[in-house]
Amino acid sequence: MLEQLQSPWLQSGDKLLCLGDSLTAADPGYVQILTETLARKNIQIFNAGVGGDKTPSTLARLESVIKTVNENKINAVSIFLGTNDAAIGHGIWADEPAVSPETYYDNLCWIVHLLKQRCNVKKFSIATPLWRFEGTTYAMHGDILKPYALMARAAADKMQTLLVPMDVVSEHFYQQNIQRRDPETGLLMTTDGTHPTGEVYRLIAETFMKFWQMAE
Repeated sequence: MLEQLQSPWLQSGDKLLCLGDSLTAADPGYVQILTETLARKNIQIFNAGVGGDKTPSTLARLESVIKTVNENKINAVSIFLGTNDAAIGHGIWADEPAVSPETYYDNLCWIVHLLKQRCNVKKFSIATPLWRFEGTTYAMHGDILKPYALMARAAADKMQTLLVPMDVVSEHFYQQNIQRRDPETGLLMTTDGTHPTGEVYRLIAETFMKFWQMAE
């Protein structure tokens, strides 16, 4: 991964594409918060989140993403994927092909490589998945996100991108606020076991800003 930033990752006039799944596509969600905050710094955000996306389907739609990047002269890409990669092939998604942590790693590397090769993108950020599922989703899957977080770190290191450790930050939030967990559902960070609450979407946006050295 890149060394500790000495200056903000994004500068005035930059254009950032946020690539991800339903956590990125959510409206309102963390991308909306980033859009409003970074607009004050003359930074434009493009939301390329797609509900249900996982790294294989991201690769399948990458031509469309490349077109968006090139047509809009986007020079920075944030990648926040992994929740669905971990879940598919198991539980109620058992009919879909599973994506192993190693395949997830390879796919992240290919996404960055192809965008570097086909676009004029100089800045990349990879975020780990959040710490864990909750409630019935956790009961169905167990603690399956950790290997994917490790592979996100490995991909960031291999491709020399900035790393945003969403797993560490969300675990810290959980441990600090566990007394607020709903005793019936077991939910604290999410509304349904997977999708964050408004409070956690704000935490996600603040975490991106912190590790991009963009915090106000």
